[in-house]
Amino acid sequence: MRYFVYRSLMMALLPLAVLRLLWRSRREVGYRQAIPERLGLSLSGQTADIWVHAVSAGESIAIAPMVERLLEADYRIVVTTTTPSGRAQLAQQFEGRVDICYAPYDLGFAIRGFLKHKQPKLGLFVETEIWPIWIQECIHQGMPMALVNGRLSDKSFRGYQKLGPLMTAALRGLTQVLVQSDAHADRFAKLGAEPAKVCVTGSIKMDQTLPFDFSSKVDQIQLRLPRRRILLGASTHPGEETCLLAMFASLRQQYPDLLLALVPRHVQRAAAIEKEGRNRGFATQRISAAAAWDDQEVLIVDQMGQLLSWYGASEVAFVGGSLVPHGGHNFMEAALAGCAIVTGPHLFNFEAQAAAFKEAGALQVAADDSELQLCVTNLLGDERQRLDLVTRASNLLQLNRGAVNKSLACLAPWLPKERSA
Repeated sequence: MRYFVYRSLMMALLPLAVLRLLWRSRREVGYRQAIPERLGLSLSGQTADIWVHAVSAGESIAIAPMVERLLEADYRIVVTTTTPSGRAQLAQQFEGRVDICYAPYDLGFAIRGFLKHKQPKLGLFVETEIWPIWIQECIHQGMPMALVNGRLSDKSFRGYQKLGPLMTAALRGLTQVLVQSDAHADRFAKLGAEPAKVCVTGSIKMDQTLPFDFSSKVDQIQLRLPRRRILLGASTHPGEETCLLAMFASLRQQYPDLLLALVPRHVQRAAAIEKEGRNRGFATQRISAAAAWDDQEVLIVDQMGQLLSWYGASEVAFVGGSLVPHGGHNFMEAALAGCAIVTGPHLFNFEAQAAAFKEAGALQVAADDSELQLCVTNLLGDERQRLDLVTRASNLLQLNRGAVNKSLACLAPWLPKERSA
């Protein structure tokens, strides 16, 4: 009965979902493209051994170390995502080595169409992607499924609790639930996951490695900004840029060679941020439109796949989604690139990692705008303190590697024995 009600509700909401895509495409045209893919129709590409679902750009980056290992084992992989930014990130990251398409909606006919075309033998869903009809249809196909790099914040836990038996049935349909920490394991178990299927593997984000061209890309940035120190606002949300611009006005008096680089979480906001910077009296440009960078005070990074390089070129980075209550973003990338890290207080998407970094003295957490300015001012003025943060963060990453190995060991019984031709 519960599945009948849920299926009926999802079908009734389909017209609204399509209208929402069209509405969002006013700002990001990618939402208008490939709508049939989301319905399990007009799929291109070959069949796959393994289906990996990463909801957006952040999850696409997070799961990359595991996908690389599976590619090394000669598995053919299809990766689905729901956002144009996620699709762009995947295309840039894997350069044609995986098949990429938009994920089907949680509708019976859509997921059946997808499974019929791609014929995967194993499904891997990243972090918090639990879709009841997907799971039910995969069970009917006899396909094992696992949640990998799983996490469940208090907020998500409370939301899923409202689904009651529906969520319990979905979780019990999973073959494995591989999670980042004991706290996440406890929440999944309370929602109904079978304890024997839940395994703590750590965060795959700790297993990220620098790409081969990282140093050359950092050098390219520094060559265009030879006399500038860079303060980075990474993965910022509305309100955070306003705070950083106000702070920058004060910092410029103390550090006249300082440049503020802003990398908004959603690149389509770049024009609005550029306007705000100019309204505050700063020489502000998007990097896609700026012939010269060194004569600017504020640069807006409006191109995908650039964040890691800007971390590497910057002295201090504020990692966004944390001064406003979005739960934070992947500050492990900044640690990997060797940049001193400051965040706001809202880090509920990274509970275990934030606790470990704070305990190790590997990042600074500011409670509010004024404390953020104090942290950044102190770090810019104290090279030894910056290097200490960077060293502690790098050491912590090294100590906590291994989540991919643990995850693949757990998945070994269900990895396809034969590869697609």
